Amino acid sequence: MLAACVSFLLPVSAQAFCFEEAGSQYNINPQLLQSIARVESGLNPKAVNINKNGSADFGLMQINEAWLNVLHLNREYLLSDPCYNVMTGARILRACIDRCGYTWEAVGCYNATGRSKRVDYSWKIYRELKKEAAKNTKMVKKNESMPGTDRSDRSFHFKVRNVNESEINGEP
Repeated sequence: MLAACVSFLLPVSAQAFCFEEAGSQYNINPQLLQSIARVESGLNPKAVNINKNGSADFGLMQINEAWLNVLHLNREYLLSDPCYNVMTGARILRACIDRCGYTWEAVGCYNATGRSKRVDYSWKIYRELKKEAAKNTKMVKKNESMPGTDRSDRSFHFKVRNVNESEINGEP
């Protein structure tokens, strides 16, 4: 029984490490990356989704196959190596942040090109972040006397800026 519990927990801690590493490498809050993975795949590293347009998305971060050639990605690694998948997702999100700033627009850019889809997606991620923050707050209150449970240094902030229509649609 103990062995089963340990083997079940190991992948979760390994995944958490991947989010931390990707966040550190690309200067993105790991909580944002985890929230994207929860929304995209329900944290399923083997998830494959076929979109309405016929393209496929792979793994934790649901990396679209359109990125395979652009970023020289290995399709098999996207499904077999969760850290590779998370690093790839962070790389894509970083490109959106570089283009749009650290904004909700950049979060929407991760998933969609059209404005309304970007807005809808950003709200999904916002709600997921808020839900996880509430869980973490309850957990911290339960464990207030335990050292190392204060995650206040991990606050999550976005700046807001005005954009024009061509920027929203991904045009240069």
